[in-house]
Amino acid sequence: MTIHDLKKLFEKNQISRREFMRAAAILGLGTTAATGLVNSFAVAQEPKRGGNLVIGLQGGSSTDSLDPATFASDVPYMLGNLYGNLLVETTREGGIAGGLAESWETTDGGTTWAFVLRQGVTFHNGKTMTSADVVYSLNRHRGEDSSSGAAGLMQSITDIKATGEYAIEVTLDGPNADLPYYMSDYHLIIQPDGSVDDGIGTGPFVISEVEHGVRYFATRNPNFFRQDGPYVDSVEILVINDPTARTASLQTGKVHMVNRVEPKSVSFLQGSKNVKIENVSGRGHYVFIMHINTNPFDAPDVQLALKYAINRQQMVDTVLQGFGSIGNDHPINAAYPLFENALEPRQYDPEQAAFHYKKSGHSGPIILRTSEVAFGGAIEAATLYKESAAQAGINLEIVREPGDGYWSDVWNVQPFSASYWGGRPTQDQMFSIAYKSDAPWNDTRFFRPDFDEMLISARSELDNAKRAATYTQMQTMLRDEGGVIVPMFNDFIDARVTSVQGYVADPEGMLMGGRAAEFVWLDEG
Repeated sequence: MTIHDLKKLFEKNQISRREFMRAAAILGLGTTAATGLVNSFAVAQEPKRGGNLVIGLQGGSSTDSLDPATFASDVPYMLGNLYGNLLVETTREGGIAGGLAESWETTDGGTTWAFVLRQGVTFHNGKTMTSADVVYSLNRHRGEDSSSGAAGLMQSITDIKATGEYAIEVTLDGPNADLPYYMSDYHLIIQPDGSVDDGIGTGPFVISEVEHGVRYFATRNPNFFRQDGPYVDSVEILVINDPTARTASLQTGKVHMVNRVEPKSVSFLQGSKNVKIENVSGRGHYVFIMHINTNPFDAPDVQLALKYAINRQQMVDTVLQGFGSIGNDHPINAAYPLFENALEPRQYDPEQAAFHYKKSGHSGPIILRTSEVAFGGAIEAATLYKESAAQAGINLEIVREPGDGYWSDVWNVQPFSASYWGGRPTQDQMFSIAYKSDAPWNDTRFFRPDFDEMLISARSELDNAKRAATYTQMQTMLRDEGGVIVPMFNDFIDARVTSVQGYVADPEGMLMGGRAAEFVWLDEG
């Protein structure tokens, strides 16, 4: 190998800076000379403009919409990041930064929040964004009849009003230090006043072609308020729900990037010289969800039987191939800021499962619905679950549902199904969206006023130790009395061809938190 060969590998992002320096030393190049070379190579990797970025995604359906209130899977999530922006954005370090809001503050301990908006931002239809658009967009997700994925977050808000052309005020029913984080929820895209599902926003791309469940096409927004991107001229999204077909599309060059690479395919893809695996751990978790207000899952002993009957370590080893960690039947892990690792993990115990199942008095098969789109390896996970449950005398009947329509017809509809959560930046957000009694996305039908009271109490608690202790209590309640079975926290595993440059792993989830198209560039020369 020569220095020229190393240069090619480095420029194609196939080796790291450290690996380059080590190899250069072996070739006899001094540290100073090697540093100079690697720095000059890095300069040569300045972003290039142009090209059509093609992305193959799992998680799309013919029932999808461009209405951000309905977003529930990966394809709509990425589409929202193409055409829209939020008031507040999360950072890769776990904090928040300004999006369409320049700044925010509270002067009364967290009950009232004032946001100052960016000026000079235009929507794709040419309209200038003002506070009226922001008030309209946020209010769309509020109210008793709202079925928005963000409705659970917005229920504590009592008023949103404009205080100037570029300023709004949000009033809550009590103090909440996490309110700015709420504004980073991916459903809360700012749209023009009156817009619903037309895909008009302020984002980096303008959507021009829509075929739900099949294909989308978008072109660079020439009036995007950030001048350092995007770099590609256009983005094409192909919905490829089948994992084998998605992998093949990457290898043959049909697409530049894919999401949800199955762990069992990682070693195979790593053998391709023009493919790079990108994985990052975070708050994502794979779940089996029971509606605990529906027979037989309304029986606590059935719930416990099903929790003891799952072999979590086997799933991490087999389904995730080690790209993740075991779960403990609640949605919080060490990626959260106030996490206390105080709960003993529930172990696979077929004897305990059999005891609780017999005590429940239930007999006959229990139907578990799953699909290839539920999460990567969901079919295999359901099969493993069936086998481990059988050791306890529990007959799980696996029903494989089609991917198209899974998120509208099965998840949050059928009483026992496979699903996934990407997590949220804070415990309060995760609990508010999925476990508060009146949250539309309470997909386990966990209706507990005492849990709700603890959630509200924790929002106004300024002592982090006390707040963390409350969250631990809530996690315990979910683990022991809730309807969520969390066998594993998953790494997010994506893959790209090496001509895609500028990629940075993001713990928010797939493909740079859904924003890869905004930041990457193509070097196909």
